[in-house]
Amino acid sequence: MSSLTSKEIHQLSEETGFSKLAIQDWYKRFIHDCPSGSIPKERYLNLYRSFYPRARNPDTYAQLFFTAFDDDHDQALNFREFLRVVAVTQGTDEKAKLEIAFKAYNRNQVDSNLTRKSFRTVIIAILDLAETSDEDGEGDNEEKREKIIDWTMKCLGLDEKTDISKREFIRRCRDNANLYEFLSFRCVPKPNCSDGDLKGKEKYKISIETGSEGKKFVRSKSSGTDANVYLILHSETSSSETIHLQHSQTHKDPFENGHTDIFTQFLPVLGEIKGATLWHTGDKSQGWYVDNMLITNETTNATTYFPVQRWLDADQYDNMTKVDLVPNQPPGYAE
Repeated sequence: MSSLTSKEIHQLSEETGFSKLAIQDWYKRFIHDCPSGSIPKERYLNLYRSFYPRARNPDTYAQLFFTAFDDDHDQALNFREFLRVVAVTQGTDEKAKLEIAFKAYNRNQVDSNLTRKSFRTVIIAILDLAETSDEDGEGDNEEKREKIIDWTMKCLGLDEKTDISKREFIRRCRDNANLYEFLSFRCVPKPNCSDGDLKGKEKYKISIETGSEGKKFVRSKSSGTDANVYLILHSETSSSETIHLQHSQTHKDPFENGHTDIFTQFLPVLGEIKGATLWHTGDKSQGWYVDNMLITNETTNATTYFPVQRWLDADQYDNMTKVDLVPNQPPGYAE
């Protein structure tokens, strides 16, 4: 697939709800990362293994959904199949998320009921993804698992019958927020490096809270920004690469007033984080009030908190849009 035809773009737009420009942008990124025109199954599984490094076993869950998206059964996701993953992931359509979940859980048998026996295997796959491999108290954990299985079965009515239809599965999940959260599709965001580069890297979650404070002399001014935002993490002996924070997992439009944006990065081992440098490239109209930043190394469970509590603004205060941060110490403003 060297390029998309107008007909293909139109069909993809109808299927996913994405604009034609958005589809073309996704296609350019897809071909850049996957010159062969597809994502092999092993690469898809590696994304889950890397994103859930401490999971008991992410493979079973990942394989269920790979099979659900691999419509042509060629053991790879082409662009159309990949775009469906993106559409379900970024969309807000609860029914669509539950339909793909039912298809995956029922191993692509969309027109037949999901049996209680098969569904027990599904719940175990979800728990294997969500739980860590180093949890203490194996006996206690098995008892906890059985309670979760019993609760899920009861919520779906599978404690009294042997199977459930897709229609009833969707209805019961939409009526129960906790059940929906547990059973809807769990995706992984695209890592910031190719699969071959994941070895020797650790997974970091970066959480940045934009404040809701108005500008000093312009009360109607929002504290958010549309500027490009960058970050470097520092340890005692080394620093990370420059990180462009551009794909928030929590908001399509990041760094808006009162929002908390979360980003995932895979970085070489840094050790204990001793500092950070945070900045944006906006002009005088794009000042940004940062309340705080929390860095979590999800490979080691170490967290580092930066109480920023200041404007990065070329127009007011100390006119600085770049600031060096120290854990647990607000940097204040320059004199």
